[in-house]
Order: sequence, then C-alpha cells, then structure tokens
Amino acid sequence: MNGDRHSLTVNPQDTVGSLKRLIQEKLRFPCEEQRLVFENGDKTFLNDDNKTLRDYSLHSGSQVILLITKPQVFVRNEKGNTKTYDITKDETVDMLKRKVEKVEGVAVSQQRLIFQGRDMTSGKLSDYNVKDQSTIQMVMRLRGG
Repeated sequence: MNGDRHSLTVNPQDTVGSLKRLIQEKLRFPCEEQRLVFENGDKTFLNDDNKTLRDYSLHSGSQVILLITKPQVFVRNEKGNTKTYDITKDETVDMLKRKVEKVEGVAVSQQRLIFQGRDMTSGKLSDYNVKDQSTIQMVMRLRGG
C-alpha cells in the first residue's frame, strides 16, 4: 500500500481483531502483519485485538492508518547482545538458525536456541509458541571431547 484510501463499514462494538480480519479479507494483508494507528491529535496504536473500536474513541468517519510490518523475533546471545530477525508465519527453527549463522557467524551446529525454557531443536517456531516480538536465548553448544 502506498497512501491508498479504502472505506470499510464497521460498528463501534466491533473489536480491533475483527477490523483486522476484515482488512485481511478485503485487502489481503495478514492480521499478524497489520499495525493500526488512529490519529486524533495524538497517535493511538490499536494494539489490543480484544478492545472495541469504541474503546479507542473511534466514530463514524474516523480514519485508521494501516502499517504493514513483518513479524520479528529477537535473539540474545551469551554476551547479552540482541539482534532482530524478520520471520514468517511458517518459519522453522532451522531457517532461523541459518539466519543467525549469517549475522553472528556461529555455525548452525554450535547454536542452541532456547525459548521459555524449552530447547528449540526442530519444527516451526510456532510449535514453541514463538510470536512476533519474542526474545529467544542463544547459547553455544559445548564441544565434546
């Protein structure tokens, strides 16, 4: 999108989540990539999908700005340094490890990724309940001898 305007009909009791689903249906932007902003003197981010449009003081004729963002996760290494990585909804642990290898220079085989106390060994990030803005810990594997 590039400044296009679209009119959608919603009710004050509709939730932000239902507005996002309507935008997904009409404009084909996935809900998880949408950031909605209402400007009424101040910028108000509509960041609670369970709140109603009325809760955010939206009324007939209100204009909401749609920002499209890619989901991101943060990977914090043993030194406490944190890097940001764009992810997809189908991102696998192996795909993320390859991205980390390119940025950090740490071989995939030496990475151990941990999220909420769980070792991330295989499968999708979603299998581990990793969501947009999650922080994953990376520790180095101990070399056997």
